[in-house]
Amino acid sequence: MAWPLFELLAQTLRRQQAEEPLSGEAIPSFEVFTNEESATLALPPQVFRDILTTGSLEPHFHYRRFYRAKRDGRWREIAEPDAKLKKLQHAIIRRYLTTEQPHPAALAYQAGRSTADHVWRHAGAAVIILADIQDFFPNTHAVRVEQWWRQRVDDDTARVLTVLTTDRDGLPQGAPTSPGLSNLVNRDLDTRLANLAALAGARYSRYCDDLAFSWSVGAAPPAGFDVRVRAILSEFGYPLHPHKGWRVYSREEEPEITGAILTRHGGVRLPARLRDIMRKLARSRDPHDRDRLAGYTGYAKMMTRPPHARGISPPPTSPANPSPPGDDAIPF
Repeated sequence: MAWPLFELLAQTLRRQQAEEPLSGEAIPSFEVFTNEESATLALPPQVFRDILTTGSLEPHFHYRRFYRAKRDGRWREIAEPDAKLKKLQHAIIRRYLTTEQPHPAALAYQAGRSTADHVWRHAGAAVIILADIQDFFPNTHAVRVEQWWRQRVDDDTARVLTVLTTDRDGLPQGAPTSPGLSNLVNRDLDTRLANLAALAGARYSRYCDDLAFSWSVGAAPPAGFDVRVRAILSEFGYPLHPHKGWRVYSREEEPEITGAILTRHGGVRLPARLRDIMRKLARSRDPHDRDRLAGYTGYAKMMTRPPHARGISPPPTSPANPSPPGDDAIPF
C-alpha cells in the first residue's frame, strides 16, 4: 500500500501547529496562580516560590511509595501523594484539566467510557493488532508535561505545575492528575496514530497503555505498518513492551483485549478464568461471595453487551467494521 507523502508532511505540520502556544487567550500570571491556590488551599505563597526556585516538592510535599503485583508477575511502583499534595492535585484537575478534551480514540479515564468501549470498537474485525507500551506513566516524561503546561499558562506557573504533577521525570502512578494528563499530553500522539490507521484502512483506539488496530473483512495491515507505529511512539518517548508489545491476530484466533475475548462471530465474551470464578461464586453459600458475584455479573453485562445496547453511540469517525451481534446473556 502506498503512503502518500503529502499526507505525512501534513501530519508533521499539524503537529508543529499543535505545539505552538495558545494565542488570543489570557494567560494567567504566576502571581495570580500562587494567590488563587494559596487562598483556596490555605497554603502560604512561599510554598510555590520554593518549588519554582528548587524544582522540588521538598520539604512541603511527599510521596509514599509501595509496590503492587502485575498480572505478568512483575511489580508496579505506586507513588501516592500525601494528603496536602493530593488536595492540591485535585484543585489542579478542577482548574485546568476538566475543560480539556483528549482525542476520541483515548478511551481510558473518560466519564461514561470503559474497557468495553475499547473492546467493542474492534469486535467483528478480520485482523486485530494489539500493542502494549512499556511503563506508560513513567515514560510520559516531565519535559512533555511541561511543554503541555507552557501552552496554557506562563512559564513559571508551567514549571511549578510540572513539578506538582510529575515525579522522577514521569507521571506518578497514584497521583489523581496522572490519568487525565496522560490522555491530554498524548492528544497529538493519538492524532498521529489515528491518521496512520485511517491511511491504512484501520480502526484505532487506546486504553491507557493498550493500543489496538483492526481491519475489516477483505483488508489487512500494509507492509511496514508496525515500523511506522513504532517510529511514532518513539518520537513521544514510548517503547513497546519487549515480550507482548506487538501481536497480530486473525478473527479465528479470538484474541483477548483488555480482559475480554473478541469472538470469531463478532461478539465479546469473558475469558475462561473469569467465568470459572463466577461459577464458583454462584455455588458458594457465603453471603460475601454473593456480593462478589453481583459485581462480576454487572461487569459481564457491561463487557458482553454492544455499545448500542448500553446507550452509547459508536465513534463518529472510523472505517466501518461489520456490526457485531450483541449477547445480553451472562456468559458463564
